[in-house]
Amino acid sequence: MTIPRIPAEFAVFAALAALLVLWLLFGRRKPWLAHIRPKPLLTDNELEFFNRLTRALPHYYVFPQVSLGAIMDANPDLSAKQRWIIRSHFDRKVADFIICEPRTLKVLAIIELDDRTHDARRDRERDAITQAAGIRTLRYSSREKPSTAEIARTFKRAYAALR
Repeated sequence: MTIPRIPAEFAVFAALAALLVLWLLFGRRKPWLAHIRPKPLLTDNELEFFNRLTRALPHYYVFPQVSLGAIMDANPDLSAKQRWIIRSHFDRKVADFIICEPRTLKVLAIIELDDRTHDARRDRERDAITQAAGIRTLRYSSREKPSTAEIARTFKRAYAALR
């Protein structure tokens, strides 16, 4: 029994095809990737407030920069199109901080640190969305941040109202 010889043309074709596949996978760099840079999760002001929150609420978990789409959803009984329309109102919005119960990670409240860029009308609309999901939003002024004791008292009052 003899082993059939592979024609040289086929070997060249296979090598070129392999090179083409490699080029398609690795050779087509996206030039915009060279312009991506890391950025801090929080500004210095937000980081200071995050540390203040963790000191004020030591028995809870504080998570910064959480997508509202990660903590709320549309009613699953609706059609896919209806769910998508509803989610489009909040899925690209981000909470400055969320406060969760330690064992269950149940979201108890959203904390917003409002600076000069906040718009009162949009904040009210956003708060109505989170309230509809049963999540209360507590807002603090970035310029006049409360003490850790004030945060603890406010949270205790707000959380008591939720129970």
